[in-house]
Amino acid sequence: VDQPNGTNWIDAITRFAPVSNVSFSVSNGNEAGKYFLSVGYLKRDGILNYTGFERVSTRLNSEFKVGEKLRVGEHVNISYSNTKAGNDEAIENALRITPLLPVLDDDGEFTGVAGPGLSNTRSPAALLFRTRNDYNKRFSVFGDVYLAYDILDELTFKTTLAGGLNTFDNRAFTSLDPEHGEPISVRTLSEQDQTAYNWNWSNTLNYKKQFGDHSVNALVGVEAVKDGGKGKQIDRQGYLFDDPNFYLLSNGSGAPNVAYAYDGYNTLFSVFGTANYNFRDTYFATATLRRDESSRFLGDNKSDVFPSFSAGWVVSNEDFFPVDGFVNRLKLKGSWGELGNQTLPANNPTINISSLDESLANYSFDGAGITTGALLTQVGNPNLKWETSVTSNFGADLNLWDNKMNISAEYFNIKTKDLITRDFSLISSTAIDAGAPLVNLGDIKNTGFDFSIGYNHVSESEFGWGITANISHYKNKVVSLINDAPVAGRGDLRNGPVTRTEVGEELSYFFGRNVTGLDGNGRFVYEDVNGDGTVNDDDRTKIGSPHPDFTYGINANFEYKGFDAALFFTGSQGNDVYNYNKVFTDFGLFFNGNRSTRVLNAWTPSNTNTSVPALTTSYPLEEASANSYFVEDGSYLRLKNVQVGYTLPTTVTDKIGMDSLRLYLQATNLFTITGYEGFDPEVVAYDNLSLGVDRRVYPVSKIFTIGANFKF
Repeated sequence: VDQPNGTNWIDAITRFAPVSNVSFSVSNGNEAGKYFLSVGYLKRDGILNYTGFERVSTRLNSEFKVGEKLRVGEHVNISYSNTKAGNDEAIENALRITPLLPVLDDDGEFTGVAGPGLSNTRSPAALLFRTRNDYNKRFSVFGDVYLAYDILDELTFKTTLAGGLNTFDNRAFTSLDPEHGEPISVRTLSEQDQTAYNWNWSNTLNYKKQFGDHSVNALVGVEAVKDGGKGKQIDRQGYLFDDPNFYLLSNGSGAPNVAYAYDGYNTLFSVFGTANYNFRDTYFATATLRRDESSRFLGDNKSDVFPSFSAGWVVSNEDFFPVDGFVNRLKLKGSWGELGNQTLPANNPTINISSLDESLANYSFDGAGITTGALLTQVGNPNLKWETSVTSNFGADLNLWDNKMNISAEYFNIKTKDLITRDFSLISSTAIDAGAPLVNLGDIKNTGFDFSIGYNHVSESEFGWGITANISHYKNKVVSLINDAPVAGRGDLRNGPVTRTEVGEELSYFFGRNVTGLDGNGRFVYEDVNGDGTVNDDDRTKIGSPHPDFTYGINANFEYKGFDAALFFTGSQGNDVYNYNKVFTDFGLFFNGNRSTRVLNAWTPSNTNTSVPALTTSYPLEEASANSYFVEDGSYLRLKNVQVGYTLPTTVTDKIGMDSLRLYLQATNLFTITGYEGFDPEVVAYDNLSLGVDRRVYPVSKIFTIGANFKF
């Protein structure tokens, strides 16, 4: 294929990916019982070559009455899926690899950088192709059975036993890559199997009573929860073929290595109560109190109590409120409450864990025999305790002009106490195999508001339309930290972290040197922040924020006779994104690799009106370290979803034996308006301390759907 501009590697590894989604459901019932059954099939190819997802699922719900006071029921969900995830380096490598190489050579083999002057990036097309026989299969069953008995007309006892079982089967094969300058010399098979389970037993008493104008709905209960799992990964090398028919652990010639193994569980025991009060549908109040005890913590830290309270006043129901005004409904509301969090990526985060490891822990003290050793794999924190969010808010709801317009406004104040996250500053950079301990990092405060306004127009002309817009704003502030010392973000980036969290500032702001221009040689000039006449690490400062000024959304719908249309826009304004990919595409880290088109505007003696530094064969460590050159405006407006449909008239569906038939066209992520130069400004966070960092982001998919809804 003639490619005068070289290989477009993004095009080479992406494709138009079909999606198939079929579902069928049936339901029926009467006073004695009811049921619902559905079966679904989903096949979604990924837009990266050799990636995708496939799932078959079924769901059954039923409830039956036994006599006048007893009801029994169940919910069951069963699914089987297979995920082909590809290789997470492919996207980054597609940006880095030289465009001078074609995807395939004349013999149909993958090209690579084994030749001189081609850098050292592995072919992203080859990386994805060699994962084509990998899989991640999952079988999942979860559901519940329940019994409800009316002790009195006002008092109901309910017991529910729920549970779930998930099995995971993962296979990954590492093939040889002879086309690469640093080729893999041995084939490796990795197999993982994991089993996860959970059960939940809850028992409640619910009291409902109407006393004239007063209504009470109270519930007390007790709940026990257990989550557990067991799994392992075994690696083996020395395979003679790339044929998947030989992908068995017994076919390798190397010694099997247990990469990891685990077996653990955690429990939660809760006692709770809630009461709702209503007077004349005008005054409302709710109070809740719960005590939770978690096995993830130790001693007095295991349990905590979380109260909450809310109240509302429907002013428009008062006698003094005008009934003929343009305001049809006015409700004032407010709440305060505490919510605990103990959902962690570890069952026992309070203890140190060491594991045997043949490749990293065994050691020869005398140069002859090998002594078995253990490797610290988790640093525990015995002082870890519940994370608690204290939330207070108040607001108002308005309905205007015969309820055609609705307005809702709410102010909120959320203080997260004892925020749980990993503290990477507590482990040495040489202890790469030990997970950083989970700590109660500090207190975070978020204040802001949510506002929405909508209008629905209904007329006698069969044309109807409605539009709703919402906007949200929050202000984030770190109130306190451990020892009030600043905390850095993720440490696995070249040249160190790019985010920082400290008291008085926002969570996870971008931290580095502020570029003020270019000098006479085309190198960055940095701001002397402290004014001491020397620019060094002491002049690092806040260079951007991942937090938006506001986010917003717009929903619009239209109906005319049998036609309907709906649009959903979403957007963010004022947030920054740290485009980490520029490390590879704008600097000399891998000089012979690919470059962004930005470097076509790089500084030269005749092109000084630019922000792009001069090209160099060396790797300027300072310039590729955290600085404002990498920070971009991440604001965007996206048409998230648009759907157009047509419902056939009943005169047609009656003739073909259907209750209804609707045909529709749908597009998802149809367009995005943004100035951000990366794949997607809507960056998924790596963790709470590394917000807004764009690295190896899977590209967002445009999805076009043709569908039909049948009802019999």
